[in-house]
Amino acid sequence: MSGNVPALARRMQEWGLLESPVPDAAYRWIETFLEAYGERVVDLELARPLVLALRAESCVVPALELERLRSREVLFFLDAVAQYVDAQPELRGLPLAHDLPILGDEFGLTAEDAVDSVRMALTGVRDAVPLELLFSLLGHDRIMIRIGAINARLLHGRGLEPIAFGPDGSPFEPIHGKRPE
Repeated sequence: MSGNVPALARRMQEWGLLESPVPDAAYRWIETFLEAYGERVVDLELARPLVLALRAESCVVPALELERLRSREVLFFLDAVAQYVDAQPELRGLPLAHDLPILGDEFGLTAEDAVDSVRMALTGVRDAVPLELLFSLLGHDRIMIRIGAINARLLHGRGLEPIAFGPDGSPFEPIHGKRPE
């Protein structure tokens, strides 16, 4: 156990985010967190907003990014990702770098669009944290809640009708799948 693990556990207890005594599962979560965000957490106080964001049931997706997700292909793809997650007994060590592009391909999405869609739906940010670590940090329930919330948001109001123009006045296109050749 890295020296930062017990220190972060104590800090999380001070913040009211962790019980005492610290369960073994919480130590594993902290180890994964430090593997994912370690270089950003030179001072443990910098960990607090990251931990709070991961523990929240939802995230804010910037409006333009939400518009990029506004298509049937992305909606159905995210639903398939939720089903994939729901069927997994353990989220640690999933081959997401392999599986997400294959799932995305089923809906005509490029590998990049598939990964970007999942990352945006789960965190609301373009971040370099490996999805393999992010999935185990969020856990089944938060992933399911966040994907459900994004899908509900996409269908609410305008539904799948995208905006016509971006903020710079140029035509705007959401992520769309490509038909197989």
